[in-house]
Amino acid sequence: MSAPQALLVASNHGEIIGGGEISLLGLLEGLDRTRWAPTVVVPAEGPVAARCRALGLPVSVIPWPRLRRPGLAAARSVLALHRLARVTGARFLHANGSRVMVYAGLAGRWAGLPVIWHVRMTDRDPVLDRLLSSLARTIVVNSHAVAKRLAWVRPGKVRCIYNGVDLGRFSIRDPPPSLRESIGLEKDVPVVLSVGRFVAFKGYRYLLEAARRVQEKRPVVHWILVGDGELRSELEGQCRRLNLDAQVHFTGWREDIPDILALASLFVLPSLEEPFGRVLIEAMAMGKAVVATDAGGVPEIVQHGKTGLLVPPAQPKALAEAVLGLLEDPARAARLGAAGRRRAEGSFSLTRHVAAVEALYAELAGTDSGPA
Repeated sequence: MSAPQALLVASNHGEIIGGGEISLLGLLEGLDRTRWAPTVVVPAEGPVAARCRALGLPVSVIPWPRLRRPGLAAARSVLALHRLARVTGARFLHANGSRVMVYAGLAGRWAGLPVIWHVRMTDRDPVLDRLLSSLARTIVVNSHAVAKRLAWVRPGKVRCIYNGVDLGRFSIRDPPPSLRESIGLEKDVPVVLSVGRFVAFKGYRYLLEAARRVQEKRPVVHWILVGDGELRSELEGQCRRLNLDAQVHFTGWREDIPDILALASLFVLPSLEEPFGRVLIEAMAMGKAVVATDAGGVPEIVQHGKTGLLVPPAQPKALAEAVLGLLEDPARAARLGAAGRRRAEGSFSLTRHVAAVEALYAELAGTDSGPA
């Protein structure tokens, strides 16, 4: 049996700040270690490094200085990454994000190694995007919505590989008996759940407006908002102004997302723009009906009327009507949830995601030439 192929996997962040890091960690856990020997590179110690070490993966720390004023620090990081590629015998590099791709792309060009640029955001930077695409052998996007950011790249260079979730971890189950009480929920009240960062593009201000409309017709509904971010205090203030303090529960970030999902009657994603929507797959895998905005990559996940309901972004009335419709028709919600589970199994499993990335790795491992 041949030895595993060495590669460098470089993370944009040392902290877990979103779905990009969660997806990367899932990939690293799922890789076939008899075929691949990844060394993970992070810009600082933190949760990403800790979780990779827990998986038994070697981790190196190389800072990624900000790009506005590149200087000797940036040059040292490119040199360090180049040396690490040589020492480990890496056949190629996989850069998870844009800032790290600057360093991985330059180090790969210097070493004559192919580089994968993994793009997970729709935000365009015309100058930087053209530089990074020229340094990449292959560009992986997590949705066709993200691919539009790079519409000018030659055909075949951009590959769409959807994120995947662990269908064993996110499976249909009952919630722990004590969970309701720990959050402060009454017995048997309907629960609407949202998970995400409290930033403007996630659309939580519209979710709270929708919650107010729902409460006018069904005052016993409770809302759980899992997450944190720069707008948390503003959203909590909005809750007070709308007299929703007793119904809306801000939990902060939690590690028990599958248990929280098991508690939910349905899941809502109110984003104004969403590159992909990983939490939607997690909710669907748990058999939950979803209500989401028709924005970005969301329609690639949620099939309107089949696995969930789509509404226009920034429209709290439409969002409230969709939520009320499913709360008042549990049988329909159950049908949508069951169809969502089947869709998650067929299109968004972690196994499927890892297999697609490994197929790309196999292509790159067969060449030693630089970017095309």
